[in-house]
Amino acid sequence: MKTEDKDTTIIIKKDSESFEELAIQIGEQLSSMTDKNIIIDLDDIEIRPSSLIPFEELARFQMSQKKSFVIVADIDFDEVDDAMIVVPTLQEAFDMIQMEEIERDLGF
Repeated sequence: MKTEDKDTTIIIKKDSESFEELAIQIGEQLSSMTDKNIIIDLDDIEIRPSSLIPFEELARFQMSQKKSFVIVADIDFDEVDDAMIVVPTLQEAFDMIQMEEIERDLGF
């Protein structure tokens, strides 16, 4: 996995590991990322919605920590679990994080 730190957000790109291995690696490092929003950038990888299942627990954990967890992927968004936010571009991921931060600041 490759990581890039941008202000309050960490962007993670899948390397050669499987989706399950990537989710485990993120889970192991989550304690060092608790104050960060997370973007998983899978834009250049062909995936099915079922491939995102390993990330559901991480998304719920981030939500409980009042931080965002966004996946960038080119898939059918209607087939993705409601607990996860999936967008088609990296810019939309940053926009979604910004909207969620505003909602949290307003107490929603």
